[in-house]
Amino acid sequence: MRASSVSAIFVSSAVLVLGLAAPARAQGAPPPVTGAAQDSARRDSANRSPTVVVPGPPVRRIATAQAISTVPLGMINNVRALSDGRVLLNDGASRRLLLLDSTLQQVTVVLDSLSEVENAYGVRNGTLLRHRGDSSLFVDPATLALLVLDEGGRIARVRAVPRAQSLNFLLTSPSLQYGEPAVDPNGRLVHRMAAMMAPPTVAPPPGMPYIPSPADSAFIVGIHLDTRRIDTLGVIRTPKVVYSARLEPDGYFSFNSVPNPLPVIDDWAVLADGSVAFVRGIDYRVEVREPDGTMRAAEKLVYPWVRLGDDDKERFADSMRTAQVKSAQTNYATQMIAWSNLLNKPYPASFAVPAGYVPPPGLPKDWILPKGVQFPADYVPACPPGVSPPNGGAGMFPGMMPAAPSGPPQPGQPNCTQTYFTEMYGSGYTPPAPIYRAPTLVRASDLPDYKPPFATGAARADADGNLWIRTTPPTARDGLVFDVVNGRGALVDRIQLPPGYTLAGFGPGRVVFLGNRDATGLHLSRVRLSAPEATSAP
Repeated sequence: MRASSVSAIFVSSAVLVLGLAAPARAQGAPPPVTGAAQDSARRDSANRSPTVVVPGPPVRRIATAQAISTVPLGMINNVRALSDGRVLLNDGASRRLLLLDSTLQQVTVVLDSLSEVENAYGVRNGTLLRHRGDSSLFVDPATLALLVLDEGGRIARVRAVPRAQSLNFLLTSPSLQYGEPAVDPNGRLVHRMAAMMAPPTVAPPPGMPYIPSPADSAFIVGIHLDTRRIDTLGVIRTPKVVYSARLEPDGYFSFNSVPNPLPVIDDWAVLADGSVAFVRGIDYRVEVREPDGTMRAAEKLVYPWVRLGDDDKERFADSMRTAQVKSAQTNYATQMIAWSNLLNKPYPASFAVPAGYVPPPGLPKDWILPKGVQFPADYVPACPPGVSPPNGGAGMFPGMMPAAPSGPPQPGQPNCTQTYFTEMYGSGYTPPAPIYRAPTLVRASDLPDYKPPFATGAARADADGNLWIRTTPPTARDGLVFDVVNGRGALVDRIQLPPGYTLAGFGPGRVVFLGNRDATGLHLSRVRLSAPEATSAP
């Protein structure tokens, strides 16, 4: 990775620069931001909206790194730092589990993408979980296996997933939609479990299927790996989604979901000592369940709450309606293009593409597009027969449109992506032309009175007993902002990541791992934070 890709990170005068613990830079690490970058930062700061002053610790910004990986990566699902400085990195896109040294340069393949080896990764994205000491757990969803890895990354034992119904909640992603599972000191695998919906009290009309909406709460449970006994550790509020079914004149059922764009939810994480922290979104406070079962509720955390009046709600709902309608029209146009080309059908006379429509990546370049539509000059088409896309099209599921590869293609890699449109029709069935189905729009009355302080997947536990909460800033800022809360539920620090960087994991001694992608590929960076200033936190 080039040093300029990180040294171009600007430092605003409204935040502090985090110094490194070691005065000397590691080889290949970017230098601190100085000179012209500082001048540009001052100009950028002058044009930025005024920063909202929030009581508590000031926002400190990460601007340097100690080490940066150079090994080619497809994805950083999660990382696990070991006590000696080595790092386990789960690359689900390349289907590899890697062991990197403390400089992030020397690499050992722990689980390989090859299928004929004893340490095979598997055919699907797996999950790396924290276990006791330097041992780790790896979930293989294809075989329902739970691999126990020792401190050297070797497979020490193979167990079955404790509960197959909980498999989806054990599979973490960079978004941490369901939280980050871990093993507590009592030997329980702590994870989220969905609440089951009760049958309807009133049966639906004849011929109408019963489609229950998901519950607006979920359980955090601990499953004993040996006995399979389940202990309920707490309950969290989850995003409310309303499903609706409608019988169309052509005899088809159409299903719509109406998610709340500003849900007031809770989040959770397993702290370094095995305690389970619950972050309550209704009043922004942290509750901690100790390993012995006792609960502690801390005071409310300071946050610049933003009230939404009736006019604010209506404006927000209007913008969401515009986005929903545009998305529905775009999906309809794409489905019509696939229907016409796969079945060699002419476009219906009544069909018209929405204004500003651009073909999504992954369509074959020889497809006939509607009048007035053309492929952009930098379009990434579907791979021709016999050519595999970069990273094997990882992360794709039938019915999903692929994302264009980031940056220029690597030498020897094709500049194309996966498509599933060729698998949509088969078995001799000729479906009718797609029909535009208007979305169920968000209502202003469903929006909360205050903007929520955080969104789904906001809570992360570091290796020093703290809880990091990704907040929703009241104004536009460059980079994600995290509130750092100690084990007693008190706010002790605020950290801002550089623009374009994501939080990948933690190590002991205030070590933070970040992920970013530039023109040379995807990289993992290690940063050691300086100690925060003393506060009056209890």
